[in-house]
Amino acid sequence: MKPLPPPRSGERCPNARRTRPTLVSRPPVPQEGIARLLERRELPADVDLEKLFIKNKSFGARRAKMHPHDARFAQPVMTTLSPYNRMNGFVLDIAEIKKIPDKLNLKDLREWESAQRRSSDPSSASDPASMLSDHQENLPPSGREDTRTYTELLDVYSMHEFIIRKGVTLRSTPEFASFKRRYAACWGNVELVIRRLEEFLVSYGVDLAYVDGRKVAALATFQVDDIISREDMLQCFENREELEPLTSNIAQRFACGVNGQHLAAQKIQATWRMYSQRVAYRHILVGIQAAIVIQRWWILYRSHSLTKKTLKAQREIRLLRWKKTMEEFTERWPQIKEERRTIVHLPSLSYPRFHAKHVPFYFALQMGQITRLTDLRDPLVDVILLAPFRPEPEVMEYYFTLLEDSGVVNPRGRFTLLVPENAKRLPSGLSLTRLVLLSSRLMKCLSLLCKNRNTYVVPGVIGAEEHSFAIELNIPMLSPDSKIAQAFGSKSGCQRLLDLAELPKLVGIYGLRDRNELFSALASLIVEHKEVARWLVKLETESCSRGHAYFDVNRIRVLKGSDESKKNYHGVLRELLDHANKRARLVCSNSYPDWESYATMFDTVGGCLEAVPNRVKAFLSANLFVEPTGVVNLHSVVEPMLAPAFTVMGCHFPLQKSVPYAAIRDAALSVGKAAFRRRIMGYISVDFVVQDTGDETAPELYAVDVDLRLTENAAAHSFACLITNSTWCAETGSCTISNTDGGLVYAYSGIIHSPFLSAVRQQSFFSLCRSKGLSFDRHRCTGLVFHLVDVLLRGCVGVLSVGTRRGYVTRVMKDFQNLLNLELPKQSEHSGESNFVYFSSAIHQLIRSVSISKEM
Repeated sequence: MKPLPPPRSGERCPNARRTRPTLVSRPPVPQEGIARLLERRELPADVDLEKLFIKNKSFGARRAKMHPHDARFAQPVMTTLSPYNRMNGFVLDIAEIKKIPDKLNLKDLREWESAQRRSSDPSSASDPASMLSDHQENLPPSGREDTRTYTELLDVYSMHEFIIRKGVTLRSTPEFASFKRRYAACWGNVELVIRRLEEFLVSYGVDLAYVDGRKVAALATFQVDDIISREDMLQCFENREELEPLTSNIAQRFACGVNGQHLAAQKIQATWRMYSQRVAYRHILVGIQAAIVIQRWWILYRSHSLTKKTLKAQREIRLLRWKKTMEEFTERWPQIKEERRTIVHLPSLSYPRFHAKHVPFYFALQMGQITRLTDLRDPLVDVILLAPFRPEPEVMEYYFTLLEDSGVVNPRGRFTLLVPENAKRLPSGLSLTRLVLLSSRLMKCLSLLCKNRNTYVVPGVIGAEEHSFAIELNIPMLSPDSKIAQAFGSKSGCQRLLDLAELPKLVGIYGLRDRNELFSALASLIVEHKEVARWLVKLETESCSRGHAYFDVNRIRVLKGSDESKKNYHGVLRELLDHANKRARLVCSNSYPDWESYATMFDTVGGCLEAVPNRVKAFLSANLFVEPTGVVNLHSVVEPMLAPAFTVMGCHFPLQKSVPYAAIRDAALSVGKAAFRRRIMGYISVDFVVQDTGDETAPELYAVDVDLRLTENAAAHSFACLITNSTWCAETGSCTISNTDGGLVYAYSGIIHSPFLSAVRQQSFFSLCRSKGLSFDRHRCTGLVFHLVDVLLRGCVGVLSVGTRRGYVTRVMKDFQNLLNLELPKQSEHSGESNFVYFSSAIHQLIRSVSISKEM
């Protein structure tokens, strides 16, 4: 029998008797630790481990470190002591961590990592060193000297799935223990995710759920506890298909969750509190916004009131200063008119805006009184003319030549033309005075020119703007106050002035306020005065015949019928109310195209009604100058040229022999004295009408209207006297040309405006006029003088025919009318903005009056 081979070392002998192994004194390996020795069973189960702990100093007693109380509130900082730094082979790179964007969920973070890897692949592929390092990393790891234990294999190859039952994680299972060992380095974040999963399941009343530990670890690696979404948590469950229907409805939390009723009550309370607070917040916002609006409006109102008070105080101070200046001007007038003085001419047409917009060529017509430069006839006078635009140099050269030939000394040096710098930028329809007030540079220039000089202003149509202009510059105004001018400058106001002068007036009613009063007054006058064939209606604030309309009695069908019962007040009134638009005739259809527009304006401003004499012998206009001391001077008496529609187109001089000049002079002077008693001074024009009585008695004289301004006809008379060196005689009403025995005779056309005048070539037109003999003879002081507003492109022109015989003057005017008729197209006669038809009619009336005077 062969002897058995000796057993191998470490191999058990099956038949050998087992004996208790002896204690082998093997020193513990410090790198492995006591726990590792126990797992390998290298230490007996009953060994006393106390000596090992004491000898190796595994446990020791030392003083505990005391931390301040504030340190517990400090945010933890990741350092080398962090558990992330205890992983073998890994180094925590803080700079790389900072590159990760803030607050990304797991899906967005994975996409960001993929984009980072894709962006770094080309650089790594082209780098040999990186390729070598990647190759080394792909090599199989070097074999371990010892075999791995079951625990290690379980930690590596386990699915790490655990169970959450009724909101509690089963932590006693091997899978969970392996999961905890595997992710011990980041267990803090994993524990937070697990708690969130437990709370999530409890809130929905889910009893059982299977959790994938690897997804939990991945979620814990990148997510923060407070931004984990429902979708991220559902991805961590293996039985997601079962859980998703249970957690998709929010009502599940309140129906099946723990304390569901309590949570529902809390939700209802929170929602109600939210709603009530939102409503309260909205009310607060409304109150705050209302308070802000009230505060802003109050601040605006307070600032506005303070500004108004300040402006009012400053205006009162300037007004008191200006009144004192006016008193000094009135007292010193006898000395001022004999000394060196400066006259500021402001020929503004300050009509109301609703009237100004209906005036054709309104901007150019404010330059129509350029003939005011005749004041340069006095060598002690300097003239400042304010104009809406600057005429062409050739136009001013024409006027300067006329003045120099008339013997005016240095007209170029004593005449200043100023234009508002903002005239082109301001809207159209503004008066010249308004343009001047809105031009600060011009106001400063005027203030410097008028400083320390005897200066006064001669305005045009007087309004509140002229008053403000004079107060602003502290310059006296040779005209009535704006309030007085508005009171006595209207159609009804001038009748009060004529009543004060005790002059005879035509039959009429004044101060009518609307169309109903107009119809009632017209019906009563028609019934009472059956001898009157025509009744004239005038708007209160219109001028230049633009606000005129008339009713012919022969057009009233009630009076022409055979029924005598209807020929009374009520019958006439009924017809006027029903057919006023057919019975009325409007003079200026451009301003008021139909009766309704005219009646609407009548309801706005009011008006008056007066009779038209049946046998008119002449219309006269007396031009007065009332000095500040009360002396009334009669400057001229002219006869206006009227078109058949009561439209004034210029004038002619002298008067007819049949006109009682002495009566006209006395009546005009009485009006001037009455005006001064009402504190009216400056230039005044009084209109008269002479009616033929039909018998051998003297004709009757009636005062019709009063203009409280320097009119175009008055300025034209002064201009005619200047260029002919004529002298006006107030006693006889005639003008005598110096160095001759003949008297002055002239005819003035007024301003002819037409949009077709701008198409006429200026050079060829004036050359044609000279070839036709339509020019001015300087030596004989006869011929045709042009009244130029500007070049013909402005669409306005006027002429003044001067001579010593009425027939010659009329023939020159007729030749000019024929020449202009050839230059203008036929359609210009029917243009609403043209008055050429009125000019032709006025020339026809002039020729007729001359022929009648020759027969007499």
